[in-house]
Amino acid sequence: MAKLIQTAAAFHIDIHGPLPDMPAGLRTTPTAKQLNHDWITAFNNRDWTAETAIRTPGFLAHLSGAPGPLNFDAWNGFMQAFTTAFPDSKITIEECIAQGTRTATRRSLTGTHQGEFQGIPATGRRIHFQGLEFNRLEGHQFAEHWSMFDNVSLLRQLGVLP
Repeated sequence: MAKLIQTAAAFHIDIHGPLPDMPAGLRTTPTAKQLNHDWITAFNNRDWTAETAIRTPGFLAHLSGAPGPLNFDAWNGFMQAFTTAFPDSKITIEECIAQGTRTATRRSLTGTHQGEFQGIPATGRRIHFQGLEFNRLEGHQFAEHWSMFDNVSLLRQLGVLP
């Protein structure tokens, strides 16, 4: 620290101490939009502890093409299967709107098909598709998730559809 202070003084740089802790009464809770961003960041970083902490125990996911909603554990399984098939997959938020306990996000997903995905053997192909998702919060966690993504585009890129 002494060397840092000496170097800073040589270049006329002021070093100030750490910021004081914010009083507990002034701490803000994350907004729905921030929670949505944190959830997608957790997916992109494969931080499953953070990802699951953002969901309620009674979480339900409604996915386009799925026969029914996925509960908390089924969603974990879907995420594991998806990231095994597309280990470099990343979600980019194109736009997010939040109001009250709801978020709406237009997003894109990119990745490389490196493992089996829903019975389709790995193709090594790069994928890029768009999607929309809507989320409903209870407290500061997501209770429901609706995801609509371009299944046809994905299957075309994987070579399953012409």
